[in-house]
Amino acid sequence: MKKTNESHIVLFVTDPESDELVLEVLGKHYEKITKCNTLKELCRLLVNKEPKILLLPGDTLQNSLYNYYRAIEAISDYEKCDHRIVSLIPRKSEAEAYEAYNAKIIDDYMVSRPVYEIHRIVLICDHLLIELGIQFEVTHISKATQHQQIESFKEPLRQSIKSRLNDIKLFDQQSKNRLSKLELEIDTAISHIESDKSIHINIPELKMLLSSIRSDQMRVELLKLQSKTIHLLEHFIQPPPIEKETVPSDKPKEDYQFNRLYKQEVDADELLEQATQIPNILLVEDDIISMQLTKMLLRNYKTNVESVTNGRQAIELIKEKQFQLILMDVNLPDTNGIYLVDQIASEKGLNQDTPVIILSGNKNKSVVSKAMERGAKGYILKPLEKSTTDKIFKKFLNNKRSK
Repeated sequence: MKKTNESHIVLFVTDPESDELVLEVLGKHYEKITKCNTLKELCRLLVNKEPKILLLPGDTLQNSLYNYYRAIEAISDYEKCDHRIVSLIPRKSEAEAYEAYNAKIIDDYMVSRPVYEIHRIVLICDHLLIELGIQFEVTHISKATQHQQIESFKEPLRQSIKSRLNDIKLFDQQSKNRLSKLELEIDTAISHIESDKSIHINIPELKMLLSSIRSDQMRVELLKLQSKTIHLLEHFIQPPPIEKETVPSDKPKEDYQFNRLYKQEVDADELLEQATQIPNILLVEDDIISMQLTKMLLRNYKTNVESVTNGRQAIELIKEKQFQLILMDVNLPDTNGIYLVDQIASEKGLNQDTPVIILSGNKNKSVVSKAMERGAKGYILKPLEKSTTDKIFKKFLNNKRSK
């Protein structure tokens, strides 16, 4: 049994009889599983802050995703939890599901109608839980069980397995030691800043660790360190305060947060219609810290923000969805942002006339000139500031939709 404090696995039940075996297997391996079967309940779960894996059954791939994407559109005005989606589909849809997985439309899939690989769903969930940064305790595996499994192999394979496991253990311990040291440095730096003292951080080592996550088992610790680093940066780059809605004194805070989706009977179709009036913004940024800071700033505005980390993902999204504004980093891992500006402006498509604003960490006159020649409508330095963003929104989005 794998224990977590919250239920991070959600099964959207469409056919109780067909989904029974999947639920049974999950129930044997995880302490808590959430079932839902309505669009309203799915919306509520998505705006709940706890990260989740959504298991979406269907007799076709499209049917498995239908309710999920209707829910996503219905709550586009709400901040959604970090989540991953897994399609549970019949064998006839496997090829289509594989293509969807490669295209990043889904995070994984499993043939479940009927179930052929009974324990594959557990492997999928374990992997995605770690990817989400959820730490869970596995209580059903002991050293004796592991030893028994190893001893079932013959030599020399047995010795090779032991050697590999020892290497993995050594690598993880070394990584944990380095992370602990860096975490202590960051905690000390935050404490010094709050006390107006000078600070020192090993930036090269910190950058290396934050930019490369090599071991799934270390992901939880790395995400924790990343969060602290962003917190440290906030002391230097203060984002504007988020204006909060006034909570009526006679209404409990936890009830008020979900009143439109849960406590009141709200028509999801009505929310979908409202969502079409909110401008879509595409953020193309490969640096995770810059991306998070930009998103924090954009939360001050009534917009739908989608983000990608490279040019290939940006082009795919630009071909499929219309945006009212594109924020484009200059330096991307697979291309140059200026080249993408030229490609967007020169090719007929949904976003040919969409204004593109170039983002960069330093002002270079030749880069500015080249970007404007290729079709960019503006050029701003990172990190974004509210005054600059206000001007951009007023010019290109009419600012009537900002909060």
